[in-house]
Amino acid sequence: MGHYRIGCAIPGASFMPEGIAETKSDAVAELLAGAEIVKAAGFDFAESGVGMIMKLTEDEAKYVADTLCEKYGGRYRIESCNSFIPPQLKIIGGEYGIGSPLYEYVNGAMTRMRILGADTVVFGSGGARRIPDGMSRESGLLKIAEFLKMCGELGEKHSVTVAIEPLRAAECNAVNLLSDGISLAKAASHPRVSYLADAFHMYHGGEAADALTKTDVLPVHIHISEPPDRTYPGSHGGDYLKAFAESLKETSYAGRVTVECGFDDFAAEAPMAYEFTHKYF
Repeated sequence: MGHYRIGCAIPGASFMPEGIAETKSDAVAELLAGAEIVKAAGFDFAESGVGMIMKLTEDEAKYVADTLCEKYGGRYRIESCNSFIPPQLKIIGGEYGIGSPLYEYVNGAMTRMRILGADTVVFGSGGARRIPDGMSRESGLLKIAEFLKMCGELGEKHSVTVAIEPLRAAECNAVNLLSDGISLAKAASHPRVSYLADAFHMYHGGEAADALTKTDVLPVHIHISEPPDRTYPGSHGGDYLKAFAESLKETSYAGRVTVECGFDDFAAEAPMAYEFTHKYF
């Protein structure tokens, strides 16, 4: 019996059966088809990319939420989102006031999350949060913290918590380790801003599988995939993930664990990802 609610992130639309998008808009069809595969594999909830839900109108988001609710009696939904800010919306140098592109994007995304029933959004967004050449790390992090305060205020309005994702150095030059995520969350200083632990990025950052047992603040969300190539959990034996799971159980963490990885065949591999994750988490 697993210790945590476990979910799976819906990948891009390459899994879509031919012709299914004819029945409704592409985005609605993608979300419902992806959510069905996640549910059929055995997971407790689905996670979606923000880019995917931003293709929905608010009415379409309600249609997706209502469809899942009616089919599963309210017991299954999209509970979290990832890939928060697209790379073209630069956080450093951007404006965060009402009416600015960043404010309107975050507000629109969180509006859709609230309709869908998602209460957590993962802030990886390496391209959007990159610190420009010539700017000090300290100055860059102050700007990101300022942006996150704005996100926290909107999160309060929409009941959405932002989870800062430390990314491996190959993907971003800002916030690479768990300690960086904790520090940035503290700098943002808002109850709706916390951080995420992603086992893939921890591995590539040289962080031990038991690193969370040594932190002073636990994350609000967790992502897992198979190091070193981000395939589904267990595809290479899962040694790091098994150790990560055991150490996680030594903490008081009580949140969700999402499989967030690449799939060669989503429908075929999602059940295998579930089997491993359910067994060890």
